[in-house]
Amino acid sequence: MDSSFPNVRVAVIDDDAMVLKALDAALEDLGYKVQGFEDPRKGLEWIRQNGCDIVIADICMPHCDGFTVLHEVKTIDPGCDLIFITAHAQLETAIRALREGATDFFEKPVTVAALHAAMVRTTRYRELYRKSEILTDQLNLLQGSKRLPSSSGPVMLGRSDAMNQVAQTIVDVASTTATVLITGESGTGKELVAAAVHALSDRKSKPFLVLNCPSVPEELFESELFGHRRGAFTGAVETRAGYVEAAEGGTLFLDEIGDLPLRAQSKMLRLLEQKTYSPVGDHTERSADVRILAATNQPLLEQVRQKHFREDLYYRLSVCCIEVPPLRNRRTDIPLLALYFALHFTAEMRKDLAGIEDQALQLLASYAFPGNVRELRNIIESAVIRCRHTGLLNRSDIILPDAIPTGDTGPDNWPIETVRLVDVERQLYQEALKRSRQNVSLAARMVGLSRSKLRRRLESLGIATEGPDAPLQG
Repeated sequence: MDSSFPNVRVAVIDDDAMVLKALDAALEDLGYKVQGFEDPRKGLEWIRQNGCDIVIADICMPHCDGFTVLHEVKTIDPGCDLIFITAHAQLETAIRALREGATDFFEKPVTVAALHAAMVRTTRYRELYRKSEILTDQLNLLQGSKRLPSSSGPVMLGRSDAMNQVAQTIVDVASTTATVLITGESGTGKELVAAAVHALSDRKSKPFLVLNCPSVPEELFESELFGHRRGAFTGAVETRAGYVEAAEGGTLFLDEIGDLPLRAQSKMLRLLEQKTYSPVGDHTERSADVRILAATNQPLLEQVRQKHFREDLYYRLSVCCIEVPPLRNRRTDIPLLALYFALHFTAEMRKDLAGIEDQALQLLASYAFPGNVRELRNIIESAVIRCRHTGLLNRSDIILPDAIPTGDTGPDNWPIETVRLVDVERQLYQEALKRSRQNVSLAARMVGLSRSKLRRRLESLGIATEGPDAPLQG
């Protein structure tokens, strides 16, 4: 008997009594706690009353089909995994099952070995996911009296003095109504700081909205921010609320406020000073109950000197400032962040990894990270995608920009003088497509790109895909 997972509770639901009996016996022999049901309705009732870790269910059953069981199980416990087995396996059914949340899919007859392998994968994934959640809570607890929100909210990681100071300032300003200006380089986590301020404030039950200033065309900015009336300008076919109205009672975070158009700056100043605004095309002033948080990676005082940013708005925004340090100035946080990201992506991708070896952490700590925490996150995500072994991520799994691939992470005998970043990029995309079974959308999520951007990169690199969305094969 395999007692690796003796406390895993399994519910088997299949209207075929012989199949049910065989599955029950096989899983019990493997060491699982098994409960079998021919009637899916009785199985769901038992799960509601007793809880369950893994459900194995047929799809075609009387009274209640497998997809209904799947949805009900996810409603009862979103963390419960479900494995489908069916005698009527079709590609479309398998794709639907996986997209709607099933963990695995098998065609009858399924071998005990195959089912056991799926159970082991699923159980290890659950353990890794729990480790990730526990780590998140433990990392937050490192803040002590400066504790930030738990794993259900924004996660600010770091035990360095610099991050302790940031955490203390967040706690200090959260309970006030002050406008906060968050500064720091791109990728340092300014939006997380804003989210933490909101989550610790009295407004936490109200909306937290993010407006990325550079993403809005200048001619539409006032409409986006304050809303507009029907007919206010060409294309305004209906009255529309803006971000200020949508965030009523909550917090509005203006990311990269240095790109705020000058005309909108004057109206923003009025909003901050008088708590009023007017939608475009509407001359009636409205009151606003919204807290403004702003962020920038630009030197705003230099913008003020160049007359690109209003001086009065700058001083109104900077009532309280939080400067988020670059990662190179808090290197002691790199191992903590790397481990957190490794466990997060390991759980997400269902890999059998338990962390990062010391040599790999030393390599990461020696790198300057010009892209800051965002770059570290992407490097670890790529490492987890490429990793083909179990245990710990090692030094050869970590590929830093302009670094030389080593071991089995690149082509054999790759000479130094021929290594190019485009080769590393091509290999990454090919591996992502392989692991996603040529599903471009899934591969895009793996490498952190939008589907359209990945398609453009694949075309530029001459990498062919199978079909318009390359659905799961097999």
